[in-house]
Amino acid sequence: HIKMKKINNYIEKHTILSSLLLYFIGYLLIGSLIISFTPSKHQIYTRLVLSLILFFSMIRISRKEFDNVIEQINEVLGTGALITTITTFIIFVINIALTFLSVAIFKQTTVNNNIISFLFAQHPYIMGLITILLLPFVEELLFKSQIFKNTKFLKEHKVIKTIIVALLFSSFHCITEIVTLDYKVIFSLINYFIFYVITNTIYIKSNYNIMKPIAIHMLLNTLSLIITI
Repeated sequence: HIKMKKINNYIEKHTILSSLLLYFIGYLLIGSLIISFTPSKHQIYTRLVLSLILFFSMIRISRKEFDNVIEQINEVLGTGALITTITTFIIFVINIALTFLSVAIFKQTTVNNNIISFLFAQHPYIMGLITILLLPFVEELLFKSQIFKNTKFLKEHKVIKTIIVALLFSSFHCITEIVTLDYKVIFSLINYFIFYVITNTIYIKSNYNIMKPIAIHMLLNTLSLIITI
């Protein structure tokens, strides 16, 4: 009990570090190792369990973002419904256009997208749950709530900070291509960059209502998966 209390106190004081360690070390590094050592037929279920652990842990770390969650959801479904729908549609169109250019010119998309498409084709319900419900919450809480909102770095320069975090967000989603210096990833980088800039602007303008970018992210992932069917 005392040990758990100390852990909880540490998380309360170091939410940014805790979320970074949870996602990059716990989920991506250790989680990927666990999946790689799991028999192929069970890997999707291992991925689901790890995603659920990540989801609930990230919400636990960022729970202050949900102090007024009912009001936030009401705003998304009420006065913010139109802007959420329009924004999602605009981002989706941009997404389609840039993906088309990437495929037409370079005959490829990102490794990340290829993996998701492959897994979704084999396990549509599980991958749908992960990509539509779980990961949008996790990524928005990490890159907007923790990295953008809670860090003191460039606190008074929101535009510059948005651009920097957008570059981090887009680079993270294209990490394989960046590590291998694959210039063909340019359209995908622009795609993710635009997504972050637009949704983070909405996040700021809505007085940091985290449910708005989460809703847009969920809707966008839903549309993206639908067109892959």
